[in-house]
Amino acid sequence: MKRITQIIPFVGLLLLAGCMDNFLDHKPPVQRTQDNFFQTKSDAEQALYAVYEVLTFHHGRQNTGFHPYDLMSNVLSDDAYGGGSGPGDQPHIVEFNDHNISVTNDKALGLWSDRFTGIYRANLLLKNINDVRFQNELDRTIIAAEARFLRVLFYYELVKFFGYVPLFERPLVAEDIRMEQTDPGEVYEFLVTELLDIIPDLRDVVPPAQAGRASSWAAKSMLGRIYLYHRDYAQPVLGAGPLPVSESEVLGHLEDVINNSPHRLLDDFSALWGKAANNNAEAIFSVQHGAAALSAFGDWGFLNGSYGNWASQMTGLRGVGFNVNYTAGWSFQPVTPDLADAFDQDNDSRYFFSILDPVEENVNHRPDEMYQWQGYAFKKFYPRRADVPSVNVPFNWPYNRPVVRFADVLLMAAELGSPNAQDYFDQVRRRAYGDNFVQIPPTRENIMEERRLEFAGEGLRYWDLLRMGLDTAAQKINAQAIQDININFRTERLGLLPIPQSEINLSDRTLQQNPGY
Repeated sequence: MKRITQIIPFVGLLLLAGCMDNFLDHKPPVQRTQDNFFQTKSDAEQALYAVYEVLTFHHGRQNTGFHPYDLMSNVLSDDAYGGGSGPGDQPHIVEFNDHNISVTNDKALGLWSDRFTGIYRANLLLKNINDVRFQNELDRTIIAAEARFLRVLFYYELVKFFGYVPLFERPLVAEDIRMEQTDPGEVYEFLVTELLDIIPDLRDVVPPAQAGRASSWAAKSMLGRIYLYHRDYAQPVLGAGPLPVSESEVLGHLEDVINNSPHRLLDDFSALWGKAANNNAEAIFSVQHGAAALSAFGDWGFLNGSYGNWASQMTGLRGVGFNVNYTAGWSFQPVTPDLADAFDQDNDSRYFFSILDPVEENVNHRPDEMYQWQGYAFKKFYPRRADVPSVNVPFNWPYNRPVVRFADVLLMAAELGSPNAQDYFDQVRRRAYGDNFVQIPPTRENIMEERRLEFAGEGLRYWDLLRMGLDTAAQKINAQAIQDININFRTERLGLLPIPQSEINLSDRTLQQNPGY
């Protein structure tokens, strides 16, 4: 992907637009400007790649950094603590774990600004795409559909994290600085309407050279994800209204993925992880970090310039020294004993590939240098010796992050009551247990527990807890408070992050703070 480095996040882009009026009579310092950029198919593709690029952002417009989506979601849940080297090492990550998140938390701001950057880039492309000259109109349709898919993904993550966000479908201008938040129900309706509209326009088969671009199967899968979250959280908690799609229609799309897509459940759970596993047949849509393997990027002044998976560097143990399998990292998101104990460690093959027990595997580490360490680390994206980047190691770990994979589609279809629910549930569990498989019914309780084990460390657990209800989420999350680790999930905050105070100030206080903050 070619890199377009101009980043214009939400309210900041409005202030920038207001400052530009004094310079309108000046000759641009470069020949290509925003006004004349969108001319050819190549231009449109570069603009689309710039939208995809934001999926790899972990550091916010302030470059304060270090808030990978999956890591921050894990830390909010009952599966991980904050970690690091001590309470002063990225204390705003520890705030997420404590559920004592300040309105000036830079990780919350980064999650907000990175996603609005992606939305801005998508809206800019969609505004200009009809002016682009295409020899084949199908190319225009596909590029526009992918940009809309990415906009849905950014908005879905925003509405999950913050609940009450402004919704806009065009690039903002200075006059929009007082844009109000949109009712969450309208945002969810927009997400579902967009997905239903673009499914026919997205490709069923993405060429290998374009691996990582969204397919119709990705849109169908995300429709299921969003529908379930809306049904179980947005409606009962935020009061969102009904969606313009029925449960049977959503299930039909998931069944279509299961029966007709090129995706499948891999036979071996271990084959899902590591650089060689990128874009495997089970990965329906993934954030592409693999290009980092070819990168020499290493600018600490522009952390979002990296393609790498920062969660890998942040997860590694301290004091590993030389190990044939593993390297060291920064010891964030240590696993809770509650998650490790949830596995049948003797019979569930997923345990060994999801959880690293350094004592059991004889891996050197320094517990006294790892804050909130309880004996376990996540392994799926753990930095492996065989995959060490050649230069600038922290920036360039090449492990893709799966957004949705085939196992998730099977479990979602089972949860929605497919006639094949038992078979779908069994497929996931049979792979995990092999010869030790014992059938259990696909009740909602069993499915939720299975999701915890299947997707451990992938950033899904917190959102599943919220789907189970605020009281359940509070009980399970607060139960992880041990020794000097204080955790207080407060139901009056609805599981949401605070709206960043700096954004409220920049909006002339039009944006309103979330409940409980």
